[in-house]
Amino acid sequence: MRAGPLSNKKVIDLLNRYFVPVYTANEDYSAKGRASKEEKAERERIFKAGYAAKKSVGTVHVYVVAPNGDLVDSMHVAEAAKPAKLIALLEKTVADLKVAGGEPVVKIHPQSERPACEADCLTLHLTARSLDGKGAWSEFPGENWIVLSPADQQQLTGKREKVQVDDTWEVGPETSQKILTYFYPATENNDVSKNHFLDQKLRATAVSSDGKSVRARLNGNFRMEHSFYHKPDGKIAEGSVIGFADFTPENGRVTGFRSAIRRATVVARLPLPYGRSIDTLRCRCRTITCFGAPRWSQRSAASEFFRQISSSL
Repeated sequence: MRAGPLSNKKVIDLLNRYFVPVYTANEDYSAKGRASKEEKAERERIFKAGYAAKKSVGTVHVYVVAPNGDLVDSMHVAEAAKPAKLIALLEKTVADLKVAGGEPVVKIHPQSERPACEADCLTLHLTARSLDGKGAWSEFPGENWIVLSPADQQQLTGKREKVQVDDTWEVGPETSQKILTYFYPATENNDVSKNHFLDQKLRATAVSSDGKSVRARLNGNFRMEHSFYHKPDGKIAEGSVIGFADFTPENGRVTGFRSAIRRATVVARLPLPYGRSIDTLRCRCRTITCFGAPRWSQRSAASEFFRQISSSL
């Protein structure tokens, strides 16, 4: 939907002018989901109204609801993903209900935002997308946010107050897993508690120092069970990682972090190549930018990213 109709200017204009668009995540509405009882009951009410009206009903649907809460219409995403189909549904609703246009009721803002954290925490922004260029799962990257505590940063920097060039250390497994567990492309299953590492390693090597700060090269690899759907399917995400971290040995705080997957696949019946990149945001507005995850049209940028890493190390 995001890559198709929700990137279509006419659909965007219709939604912003005549509707209050809302999306929900099915995980939030499961028995243990974070949605409130009232929200779960409301979604169930809309489902039941759809059944009663013999409309298309399901968890992967578009529902049009009137201001009083009555169900107006519905459409399966397989159809709604076609811009012309969704535009027809929206225009019919506007005409039937004689909706007066207006300004968006909610200010437009990013859908994925940095989580709140303590001032000394390190916030990592990860993006990943499939590189096979096939289907909707390849159209947009998945995004995740990882917060590393001061203790996690100590693990990343080797817990040492003095560092010399060529010093090497293994990043603590708890910290490396906290990062690598998100190294998978967009899938239906986003419950990382279901991931299982078969192998993982992240090693740091100091490559430069000015006496106050150190730059360490990061190299690693991983093999991780990650099912596409929520039921085990035997799929394994695996890849090799390259990047760097800048830090202050005196306090173990990371001041810069940049990483990307150099080679990765999801091993199933057919390999599914994907790209992953990380950039860093520190809560006190310290920002280090990073190239986005590579896609077909962005491979030259990805190559430049790896060249810059190599030259800086």
